[in-house]
This record gives sequence, structure tokens and C-alpha cells, in this order.
Amino acid sequence: MKRCYKTNCTAAVDISNNNSSKEYDVDEQEDTVQSTQQQQQQDSSTLQISRTRTDSSSFRIKDGLLIEEIHELTLTGGQHVPSSEEEQFLNKNEDEMTFVDLPAPEAEARAGDLKSEISVEDEEDTSSLLSSPCELDWMGRCKYPGKVSQCRHSLYKSPKDVQFIRRSLTPSHGEDPAGGLLWKATIVPDDFDERFEQKGTLKMCHKNNYDAKHKCLKPRRGNLLVKSSDFFGSLVKIDEQQNQVKDETLLNDDDEKLDDVQVFSNRNNNNNNNVKSRWVFSGVLCGWPALKTLEVLKIEYKRALALQWRTHWNAEENVKGVPPSFPTGPVLSEVRAILRMPPYTMSGWSPSSPGFVFWFEGNGTRKIPRLTYGTDILKVFQREDHAAATSAPRCIRVHMISHRYATGDNVQIRDRLAYHSLALLEWDHGKYCTVVELAYLGGIGGYNGQANWVEDKLEPCNSLYKCLPPEMIHPWKSNLSEIRVFDVQPKTLEEFMVYMNRHTGKYARFLNVQVTVSLPVRLTFSSREHIAQYLINYIRRGKTYSEIRRNCQTFAADFCAFLAGKKDIQPFHPINQQAYRNQAHYFLYEPTMYPS
Repeated sequence: MKRCYKTNCTAAVDISNNNSSKEYDVDEQEDTVQSTQQQQQQDSSTLQISRTRTDSSSFRIKDGLLIEEIHELTLTGGQHVPSSEEEQFLNKNEDEMTFVDLPAPEAEARAGDLKSEISVEDEEDTSSLLSSPCELDWMGRCKYPGKVSQCRHSLYKSPKDVQFIRRSLTPSHGEDPAGGLLWKATIVPDDFDERFEQKGTLKMCHKNNYDAKHKCLKPRRGNLLVKSSDFFGSLVKIDEQQNQVKDETLLNDDDEKLDDVQVFSNRNNNNNNNVKSRWVFSGVLCGWPALKTLEVLKIEYKRALALQWRTHWNAEENVKGVPPSFPTGPVLSEVRAILRMPPYTMSGWSPSSPGFVFWFEGNGTRKIPRLTYGTDILKVFQREDHAAATSAPRCIRVHMISHRYATGDNVQIRDRLAYHSLALLEWDHGKYCTVVELAYLGGIGGYNGQANWVEDKLEPCNSLYKCLPPEMIHPWKSNLSEIRVFDVQPKTLEEFMVYMNRHTGKYARFLNVQVTVSLPVRLTFSSREHIAQYLINYIRRGKTYSEIRRNCQTFAADFCAFLAGKKDIQPFHPINQQAYRNQAHYFLYEPTMYPS
């Protein structure tokens, strides 16, 4: 974390004696005030305290002063008079301040300096960044965790009000009230690291997930680690009428059947009007800005040498309204919570813009880079085409390109067989090309915007990462998919191959690049808006991802066959060709007209 402070902080301190037990008359009080003022002038010119500390866990800054010194002045009745040098420093612009690394808020709370009920986990060391992207308060804590995509702070024990949470979980028209993406969060006891300094061991936590420097859990881990008190202290109880019965096949002890596309089956039951208590996590889980409101479905645990998960708490079986809790008993080896996001997350990143498709207009193709997702892409293109004097750009050629990923010296057998396929679009305006690909849901947000189609991919905060909204920053899901669209500077296939060749090599981005399809687009309606609508239709008809049946290669084959009007286009790899079934019709039809 970066916070600003004055490198040589000098505080002029006046120490005067206050004795409230004595009584004075008016004249004596005036004499005392005058003598005190004279004493202040003398002492302020002679007595000074100069400190510069950055290694203490209690180091805090407020207006250029050490918080500890301010506390001392308060206790002694002293009064701080800023010097001319300090006033000049405090009046400087924020860009001119000095930034240094300070201990994490979590570590300071453990030291006893931070006595707040809200625990905010700090981000990992990012010394390459010039300043924190978050808005910090005077104590250096993030004021709005999860507000921006680059924020890595968690927020616990400060839940939203019940009405806000109920609105977030309320399904819109056509949404399943019990749908939503599912997540599994690992819960560790509060004393999980009490033996780390002596023995170097952690309780129910791997060392890779622990920040030994700041003595806290690392943020933005894929397994969503959270301390017990932080998790259960962030739960909110919501009571509502229960007019549904559960589907017994969803939450059973065989958790392998629990995936991200399963939902509760709801059926009307006039004889069941009980009040059901729902428990919802409200905050920012594990530093992921998208994970803010999640309903608790189950609490499960494993004991030592046990292979199966056992249920400790189940929302569907909780008829007495017992709150979720941390399991007790001997030799616990692992505890996790099954969580569910609001219903709209089964269709997109926002309730107002469904569709797991995003379009990034950057890489020099637009003066100000822009990222739009879901049906908002159609609205933006419609508005621009209406305002433009010329007609909308039309897609004229499509190419299918396949390549392996460069993995350096760590090459596995699977890496030699795995190929990624994409579609490259050429436009009639001849200004740029567009890359279209299908991949893991959340892969871009989970990897901090590190896409191969941006030149500044390896920058700590590249151009794509800056444009990502917070709702897209969550761990990737290997069983669900999203469609990614990138405008790139090359204007033709030949120029694009020059780009790929420049990034081809053992320690670069690509290996064994091959162009397998290059055909003209035969569709009558092939504008940007039409292409975006086709992609939204496709992803909403099928959101799953499979390395055999539905992946980047099968999508590229479907898309190229659809645009070029060809039925004999196959995926690149022979393994995918064996199980391939053309689904080009998914691009054409309204997805809401079909059952999910």
C-alpha cells in the first residue's frame, strides 16, 4: 500500500501544566493566561520533537504528523504550531507527495493499534505502483473497498442494510429466484497463524496463501480464504415468506454434483407458507470487488484422513433459523462455505446488461480506450452510428487462427497438445481488425487484465485493466465461458501476423501460429452492432466450458462457419473434431425464447 508522509516530520510542541483542581479568581486567570502565552512562545522556539519512522506497525499519518505524537500532545495538553516548512508541505498537491510502503491495516490491527470493528486486509506488495488506486482516509485505510477494479482490499463486519441486500437478491422478470453463480470460500480459524513464528506452520491454511510480512491472508486468492470472525461477522439475516420447496438433488453430500449451472427447482406449494431465514454475506470477500453480496447455502467441513465433505449447516434444512457457525470438534482439516451470488449473475455481470460478452476498444484504435459489456454494447454502437454521418462499419473477411501458448522452460505434455483458436475480423473501413475469442469466465478480471491482445500486457496496471469495471473482477471459472472482443491496430491479416510473429517465442506469448480458415463474410447484416448481437445470443444460449465439447476451438469453428456461410469448417485439433457438433444457429435466435 502507498501512503504519503513528510520525510522529516518536525513537530513543535508546547507543554503546559493544567491543574483543574485549583480555583482562581478572574484576575488570577488573566495573569495565568498571559504567563502561559509567554511560556508557549519561549518553549515553542526551543523544544522540538523530530521523528522519522516507517518500520513501526503503529506508524500513522495525519496532516504530516505522527499519530502517536498527536496522542502525546493530547495527553499533555500541548498545542501543535506548524512551522512554515510544514505548511508548505501540507499545501503541496497530492502528486508532489512522497509515497512509501507501510504495513498492512490487517497487521496493524493485530499489533493493537487499529481498534476498529472493520478489518480490511491489505494487498500484496506492489512496489512497482506509484500510488494506491483507492481513496484513502487520514489513517491510510481504503474508504470504499471494491469501488475500483484495482482495489485489493477486503471489507468485513460492515454489512449493507437489509433492504439493500433484499433488492440485490430480488430476481427480475424471467430470472430464476434461486439462480446465481456459486462460489466456495475456505474459512480458517482466527488463530490459524499463532504457531507460524515459532514453528513455521499454519492451521488449515497453505503457506502460499499467507503473507508472512504483514501477518495476514493474501487477498485475491482463487480459493477465497477468509478468517472465521470476518466471515461470520459479515452475515446478515433476511426473513421472507417461503412459498417454495427445495429440489433434493441440489445440496446433497456428494458435492461433486454442485456446479455453477445448477439452481434450485422452485415449485408453488400453497401448503408451505413458513417464514424462511436467509443468511447473506455482505462486504468485499477476499479483495475481489465483484464478490459483495452472496447468500450462504452450506457450511461444510472435513476431518483429518477423511475424503468426503460433511454438512455442518444447510440453508434448506434450517427450519429453526439457526445462524451459520464454524464447526467444532477434533482434527478439523478444512472448512468451507458454499455461496451464491444474486440471480442476474447467471446471465451477465449486471442486471441491466445481460450477456457475458465484452468489447474492448483500445490498443490505439480509439483515442480513449473503452470497455463495454453485455447488451450495453448494442446501445453504445446504436448511439454512435446514429450520430455518425457515415454508415456503420461492416465486417468483410473472417480468419481462424490457432496457436499454442508459450510457457518458457516449464513445458508439460498437455502444453504441447493444447491449442487456442480465435477469429480475426476485417472491416470495410480498413482502420483496424478485431479479435474474437471464447475463454474461461472471469479469466481477464482474475488475471488483472493480462490479455495477449494488448501491447502493455505486462504492465502492473495495463490499459485493459484500467477499463475493467469492478463487477468483472472475480476469480475465473473453468466450467463457464465468456466471449472477449478486442480491437487491434493491424488492419489486415498480414499485419496481424506480423504482430503475432513479434510475440512468438519460447519466452514470449505464442508458439506454432497457424491460419486454418480465411474466407469472405457472406452475411447480409454484418455491422458492429449485428456482430455484437450474434455473440450475445450465442453466449446466452450456452454458458458452459468444456475442453472437449465446448471451448475456444469449437466457438471459432461455429463463428467462422456462421459468418462465411460454410458448413464444413471444423475445430483445429483432431481431438475436438471427434466430439464437435456445429452450433452456428445459436448466433441467430433470441436466447430468452428458449429454456435454459
